[in-house]
Amino acid sequence: MKDNNIISVRGLKKSFKKLEVLKGIDLDIKKGEKIAIIGPSGCGKSTFLRCLNCMEDPSGGSIYFDGVDIADQRVDINVHREHIGMVFQQFNLFNNKTIIENIMLAPVSLKLKKLRRAKVKNALRKFVNIFRKNKKELISVLQTKAEIVEEARETAVALLTRIGLLDKADVYPSTLSGGQKQRVAIVRALAMNPHVILFDEPTSALDPEMVGEVLDLIKEVAGEGMTMVIVTHEMGFAREVASRVLFMDNGIIAEEGTPKDIFDNPKNPRTIQFLKAVL
Repeated sequence: MKDNNIISVRGLKKSFKKLEVLKGIDLDIKKGEKIAIIGPSGCGKSTFLRCLNCMEDPSGGSIYFDGVDIADQRVDINVHREHIGMVFQQFNLFNNKTIIENIMLAPVSLKLKKLRRAKVKNALRKFVNIFRKNKKELISVLQTKAEIVEEARETAVALLTRIGLLDKADVYPSTLSGGQKQRVAIVRALAMNPHVILFDEPTSALDPEMVGEVLDLIKEVAGEGMTMVIVTHEMGFAREVASRVLFMDNGIIAEEGTPKDIFDNPKNPRTIQFLKAVL
């Protein structure tokens, strides 16, 4: 499954009790692709996106991320989520933390956790080595806690500077507009240096005049080669940015193709009907 696919989905199903939301989805996503997912409300778009990083546990099927089936219950999903960014409709910023603290939180927490694990393993190895002839090499600890925090702060400052919000670093999310919150949410995902970012209708909670600033940032990130999967109702954005468009309906991918294929020459009657209603 490795080849050039960063994500490969096979037979993905998801049910909520008796309601079958996803009915067996197969999909390959290549590194650097920009996938836009469109379709009517309730067709399973957001559920599919949340299954891609197992925020929703699949009811069946496999999801290979970098060659590992993360739908397998034996896999530590948190290890792989480190490389899958997620941007939500409602921003999901921590209201009790400042903007810069929101951006720093995940990178600092992750690296401190790894640092603690390394120190514990080294302590155990030192103890075991007392009784062994073939002594185990100690794990190299490259950063201190202070260095980890400082590195995360430098990254956060650079990201806030990039989106023109450095002056908001020490304020709380409640003081920001919706567009500002979503831009912070996007750079928070970027702070983890992910391999792929999932966007769940990133403009649906915004006032119309704020949509453009968020879409411009997503376009900028897309232009840098980031692999993206975007659930969106913004058809013009999907046409302009996506390398491939998926039309979902009733829990399946009913049609897929280039933006030109889908928007200019759709084949599936349901796709045609949907696009007539929204364009």
